[in-house]
Amino acid sequence: MSASQYDKEAFRREAKARIAALSPGRRRALSSAACAHLAGTAEFLGAKTILAYQPVRGECAPDDLVSLAREAGKRVAYPLCVEDHRLALYFACSDADFVPGAYGISEPDPARCERALPGEIDLAVVPGLAFDLACNRLGRGAGYYDRLLAAFFGAKAGLAYDCQLFPAIPADENDVGMDFIATNNGIIVKNQQ
Repeated sequence: MSASQYDKEAFRREAKARIAALSPGRRRALSSAACAHLAGTAEFLGAKTILAYQPVRGECAPDDLVSLAREAGKRVAYPLCVEDHRLALYFACSDADFVPGAYGISEPDPARCERALPGEIDLAVVPGLAFDLACNRLGRGAGYYDRLLAAFFGAKAGLAYDCQLFPAIPADENDVGMDFIATNNGIIVKNQQ
């Protein structure tokens, strides 16, 4: 394991501990606040389609944002893990469109959902374990989102609790940064410090 990978693992452990320290009620409240901040951005307001995710292991939940998107007539896509550590995207309309998937994550059922192409997505709302003030993102280590977002042309927004923010985290050439991060305390914009 390289020094950079070791550093990433240390940040992952710290971020997981910080998330685990939040009560379920506190996580719901912080998620709602982060979603409210993201819902006020030009990127969200102008988007016709968004990519969301099903939260796992205490992640900041985009549920309120998804509700607002659907109320505004936006289409919402979700990722499905496929071979080679890649994500396929599908539009899902309700909880009935999901099935148990990889890593214990609810995923859209391809038999019930329409396939979405990355080029159709205006705003990708992305989970992560840790983020920094330069809008770098640290995921769980498999690179699914980095592969997807490497060729993505829409806006990329991290959704996180403020406790997931660090001044700086390790990032290498394969890590795709966010355009901005929405937390319960507001919006952090890339290159605006």
